[in-house]
Amino acid sequence: MKNIIKLLILLLVAASCQEGYIDDIKPVQPGADESAPEVTIGYPSTAVVLIPFTEESTQINFEFEVKDDIEITSISVALNGSPLTTLDSFKDYRRVAAAHLSETLPIGDYTVDVTATDASGKSTTKSYDFEISNVYQAKYDGEILYMPFEGDVYLDLLENISATKVGSPGFAAGKSGRAYAGATAGYLTLPAADVISDEFSASFWYKVNAVPDRAGILTVSPPDPTNNNRTSGFRLFREAAGAKQRIKLNVGNGTGDNWFDGGAAADIDAGSDWVHVAFTIAGDQCTVYINGNVVSQGAYPGVSWANSDVLTIGSGAPNFTEWGHLSDLSLIDELRIFDKALTQEEIQQIVEDN
Repeated sequence: MKNIIKLLILLLVAASCQEGYIDDIKPVQPGADESAPEVTIGYPSTAVVLIPFTEESTQINFEFEVKDDIEITSISVALNGSPLTTLDSFKDYRRVAAAHLSETLPIGDYTVDVTATDASGKSTTKSYDFEISNVYQAKYDGEILYMPFEGDVYLDLLENISATKVGSPGFAAGKSGRAYAGATAGYLTLPAADVISDEFSASFWYKVNAVPDRAGILTVSPPDPTNNNRTSGFRLFREAAGAKQRIKLNVGNGTGDNWFDGGAAADIDAGSDWVHVAFTIAGDQCTVYINGNVVSQGAYPGVSWANSDVLTIGSGAPNFTEWGHLSDLSLIDELRIFDKALTQEEIQQIVEDN
């Protein structure tokens, strides 16, 4: 029975072919080769290929695409005039997307040339100039300080200035690479004049250590016998809120100070993973963010920077210690400071980028 069914199927197929239900395969001539190949370089795609400041060389994976109306016969890649590779065998002779990984290249200026030739001998060369650099360039509008805490140095990559280390803070695994790791009686300082402006923002990733139960995180305070003069500068710190830690901001306005305490909205679980913390000081308003969300916001008369000469990272010391806001044993990573009040959208973009 099965054999009879198979025979019937074959007969039906044969009849369909004879009656023209299935089109015959007919060869089509490719036509005249009228156009030269089209070359696109996909990578490098920026004028500067930025590598970590701790490195002095890298490999480049050159990416390119070639299209032709008839047939591609060869593609060659050269760097600064020296051949890197030649391709002459393709699965698709009209469109080729390929890449070539270079040898290790030192910091410097380069030109990559991609030349494609078609079957009629027409060729096209596309060139791209780029630089390999380990000098950081500001990633965000208004960015004036960036400390990634890499390479065993506490370096501001924008100004190439190292922070002064007090005590023995260290490094630990960070949100990205390595992070600042606080230590008892340890912190970093930079001249406040390098970062203060009429508008101010700070952004960083934070992994809280709830011991001790309070600490300064980022502070600019004027010196005073009480170590608690809050009429100028700012103080970002944390304090215990039950089993959690609450982020608070205090900003001096010249004659007094304004508090930005978000209550429970600004609490961080003591055992939480990395959270993003940011705050902005605008002309008439201050805002505190956690993970891009507003946790405290309010109006104030405007910031005063009078006699504020030191930016401290990881402590309230030396000028904000009366209430016990000493060294923070938490982790801090990807610290950025801006000379503008960031919008919530800009802060959320920073969060998404990391």
